[in-house]
Amino acid sequence: MKTLYIKNITRTLGTIGVLCCMLSCNDFLKEESQDEVIPKTVVDYKELLLGSGYPDDKPDPSNFTYYMDDDVEFAMDASQLGSSAAKGLLPTFSWQPSFVDRDGNGVEYAIAPASTPYARYYVWIMGCNAILDNIDKAIGIESAKDRVKAEALAVRAYLYFQLVNIYGEPYSTNPESLAVPLKLHSGLEENFFKRVKVKEVYSQVLADLNEASRLMEPLDIVRGDFHINQRAIHILLSRIYLHMEDWDNCIKHANAVFEKGGRVAQLLPWATNSNNYLSYDNPEVEWVYGGATQPGQYPYIPNRGLVASFDVKDVRSTYFSKTNPDWHILSKLPTGASLKQVMRSSEALLNRAEAYAQQRKTEAASKDLNTLRRNRITDYVDHSFTDATALLEIIRGERRKEFCYEGFRWFDLRRYGMPAIEHRYLNAAGENVQTYVLEKNDAMYTVPFANSLLLANPQMQQNPSGIMGERNPK
Repeated sequence: MKTLYIKNITRTLGTIGVLCCMLSCNDFLKEESQDEVIPKTVVDYKELLLGSGYPDDKPDPSNFTYYMDDDVEFAMDASQLGSSAAKGLLPTFSWQPSFVDRDGNGVEYAIAPASTPYARYYVWIMGCNAILDNIDKAIGIESAKDRVKAEALAVRAYLYFQLVNIYGEPYSTNPESLAVPLKLHSGLEENFFKRVKVKEVYSQVLADLNEASRLMEPLDIVRGDFHINQRAIHILLSRIYLHMEDWDNCIKHANAVFEKGGRVAQLLPWATNSNNYLSYDNPEVEWVYGGATQPGQYPYIPNRGLVASFDVKDVRSTYFSKTNPDWHILSKLPTGASLKQVMRSSEALLNRAEAYAQQRKTEAASKDLNTLRRNRITDYVDHSFTDATALLEIIRGERRKEFCYEGFRWFDLRRYGMPAIEHRYLNAAGENVQTYVLEKNDAMYTVPFANSLLLANPQMQQNPSGIMGERNPK
């Protein structure tokens, strides 16, 4: 399992440094630790990156979206009505702007913004920046430096992709809208940071990933060590281009995954064993990283429509375990591992299938869809789909099942056109069911900034969702 190399230098450059840079606490670092360990060799920097740049094993900062999409519903369980868990998470479940001022347990944040999702992402970005600013001075061979540099660039790109899809409008809808600040070096700044446009963040993400790919290209592909590799970089590039609706480049990078040895694993034998396919045990997994994307807080449970959409012979449905006659709880995420997220080749396959369908290349899209299903559903018979519009919806439905509760659905709904969603909630037995509605193109599809962040940085402009009134049930 990944070793978290948290040294004094990691804490200084990571946790403190990013908050100073992003929030301009410019005097905060005047006192230096006397026992600080200064990295000198490439190995030192590799360990520093793993400990301060890579997402750690704490719950993922974006996991609040679990309560916001259409893959979750409220269990009308009499024992849970009016419970602290039900009430504490209702603001997120009902898309109230104020939810951003509370943590995952519904507890209000203090004025210090360090625990907000926004700040946690920038802590890791600061770790990546510290590596990139100093790796060229490290003692070691150039190829080893290139690998560390490539990893730092790729991880930074991933982190900014997460941020822009939480706090910025969808690229396909409004690339000119404001997203988040871009901080690309670890030095302190005199001025507060301002938000840049969505298209500028995407441009930087692509620049980082393409440079990471160039640096990593001549190196051996390493899998299983919790570091991002060449195939994972191409998976991520295909994801970025999918969000940008650049179908040709999406297909190009999905192809690169398989040209470099990526696999779509036959999961049918997994139906009878206890291994979890979100681990390196699964040969299609290229990168294991980060904390849980699924809080799994009862009484907020998997949507019954999603559960029912799985074919009875689909081995993925075995990851839904019944806890009582009426409700299912998803036990998909690894239970014995501290790291819970993965990038796997099946994403490249579905990204490519969707891009082909968008280009109305139904034969190629059908082939990719059938390949996935053949490796997931017992006795599956290939289908030929000729209606590109219908095929696109089928592929998206398959994507929903393949990646449910892995942090994909909210981002996907945004790029699908931000459809209306209804969430039903009940306070107490005998009362009317409350129905909350997220309207089509609702402003809350772009998450507000926490008040603590706005107080700390007066240059930050709030999103329109942050000035909405409280959402009332129908």
